[in-house]
Amino acid sequence: MDGVALTQLIPIAELAPGAVGAIRNEVINSLLEQVSRELSLPKSKLVVRDLRPVEDLTLYSTATTATTINDWIFTTAASTVTGYVNIASTTMADQRYVAIFGVRDLRNVYDGKSLVAVATVAYGRSLAQVVSLIKITVGGADKAIWDITKLQAYPNQAVGISPGAVIIPQNASYAIAFYKANGISGAIANVMLEGVVVEPRGKVTSP
Repeated sequence: MDGVALTQLIPIAELAPGAVGAIRNEVINSLLEQVSRELSLPKSKLVVRDLRPVEDLTLYSTATTATTINDWIFTTAASTVTGYVNIASTTMADQRYVAIFGVRDLRNVYDGKSLVAVATVAYGRSLAQVVSLIKITVGGADKAIWDITKLQAYPNQAVGISPGAVIIPQNASYAIAFYKANGISGAIANVMLEGVVVEPRGKVTSP
């Protein structure tokens, strides 16, 4: 399959031991090479850090008013519409590169014996999952459409990884959309995007 773009989402339960780490390391190394080349900076001047939903991706800006809360789980707009809902539609910051390579379904926690729903009252969580598809568009082109319903087959490992990361370069326009699979008004989207940020040392952190 040389040259084939592998953009599908694979449940981690279906991957060989060590495959998740290998994919993540490959994504990071490839992105470091790209950023170093395009910014003309040695890798020693770059930082790889965790992805933030608000400051890095500007999530929720078109779907909810909770634009200042760094929590991946959020309540969708009060609408009964079924279909794609943009949760981000903007431009990546200067000297910031993002790679998104997976999804976590955050509906449940595992107590070591059985799956239990996280208390809605205490944490604002619910067992219902309103999202079925995730679409990521960069520069006007759809780069990935991930079906996260396949993760439901593995409730104890509800994580999916893509062999081909979606790269959002500096100053590139992008959009992230969740397919709202039912007509519930104000439903909770229990989804976390797995990814990393590569940028110059000191832009946010100075390790």
